[in-house]
Amino acid sequence: MKKLFIQFYLLLFACFLVMTLLVGLVYKMTAERAGRQSMNDLMASSLYLMRTELREIPPHDWNKTIDNLDLNLSFKLHIEPMSRYTLTPENMRRLRAGEIVALDDQYTFLQHIPRSHYVLSVGPIPYLFYLHQMRLLDIALLAFIGMSLALPVFIWMRPHWKEMQKLERAAQRFGQGDLDSRTHFDNTSSLYRLGIAFNQMAENIKLLVASKKQLIDGIAHELRTPLVRLRYRLEMSDNLTENEAAALNRDISQLEGLIEELLTYARLDRPKVDLKIQHIDLAHWLTGRIDDVRSLHPEHSIELDIPQQENQGYADLRLMERVLDNLVNNGLRYSVRRLRISLWFDGTMGMMQVEDDGPGIPPEEREHVFEPFVRLDPSRDRATGGCGLGLAIVYSIAQAFRGTVTIDSSPLGGASVRFCWPVTQAPRTSPPALLKGSSNE
Repeated sequence: MKKLFIQFYLLLFACFLVMTLLVGLVYKMTAERAGRQSMNDLMASSLYLMRTELREIPPHDWNKTIDNLDLNLSFKLHIEPMSRYTLTPENMRRLRAGEIVALDDQYTFLQHIPRSHYVLSVGPIPYLFYLHQMRLLDIALLAFIGMSLALPVFIWMRPHWKEMQKLERAAQRFGQGDLDSRTHFDNTSSLYRLGIAFNQMAENIKLLVASKKQLIDGIAHELRTPLVRLRYRLEMSDNLTENEAAALNRDISQLEGLIEELLTYARLDRPKVDLKIQHIDLAHWLTGRIDDVRSLHPEHSIELDIPQQENQGYADLRLMERVLDNLVNNGLRYSVRRLRISLWFDGTMGMMQVEDDGPGIPPEEREHVFEPFVRLDPSRDRATGGCGLGLAIVYSIAQAFRGTVTIDSSPLGGASVRFCWPVTQAPRTSPPALLKGSSNE
């Protein structure tokens, strides 16, 4: 609210200041012109009076005679030698020409008495002093009015800002997975129509998410049914050679794996993911899983790097197993011979890293491989059996864990994929959004 308030207040104050200056300029041009004309008339009248009253009086008695006159003026009227005043050459020229010269610092006006070395001095004039004080008062008053504008701006903006905060909280709850979150405003509210539009949008998104889930579940069911029948008929068939049967079984297994990956990705690609957080001995768990991988892939040199420290933390074991399987399978798919899996803690964050000695991933492609069905080399993926969902699932799990997944170059020569997540106990539902990224060597 502070930023919005300051912006609106400065805009209003700038408009007020411009209008005040324009009004002041018009007033100055008219009022000062009228005041100057009145002063000229006053000086002319005073000079005429002096000529009439002092015609027969010597100059050294002029001031005494003026003092004896009952003029009833609010300012002093006296005659001084011209040499008493220090004037600029321009003012001296104007004075000798019979013009009225104003001494602003003394609030006094001078006019030369013809055929003499004297000037008629009028002042100090209270009106001019008052005008000078009014300038200072105008500045102070302008500043006061400018500051007082903040109060109506605040009074007007506060209810609008509270309604905007209400809408923001509803949007945050909706983004965190509460698809039933709605907002309601009174009919008199200026955000009433916006609230209706937000609720309609939220309802449409909720229906879309439900429709997507129903569609994926239905497709998976419809695909699994013919696959089961196909595998059964394959087992019952005697007309296929051993190689043909093995090829068909491999293709069916790949289809089943793709369906399972699709279902997993669909479950994770939702605003709200339920997590089953539990305390795990990560070192013991990882050692057992890697021993199984070594037994299945004896042709690869699989290294395990776990520092001798406390390696216990919180995580969803089912999802952690999926992360490890996807990262290891991805590394095995593209590695030449070596694979290294590392586990360590960095403060409250757990780090699991899988490195390989394969071709690696170019830096400009490291962001895109987390998108579903993205393949940097489609022909290579077809040969290795990849479906383009492994890293996308890992990224979705990182979102659910409030963690990150990054890709870098590995000292082994290939890619290094690092999965980070908080090992302190996390909430049982996933946050709305998390990070993915890459770093260069």
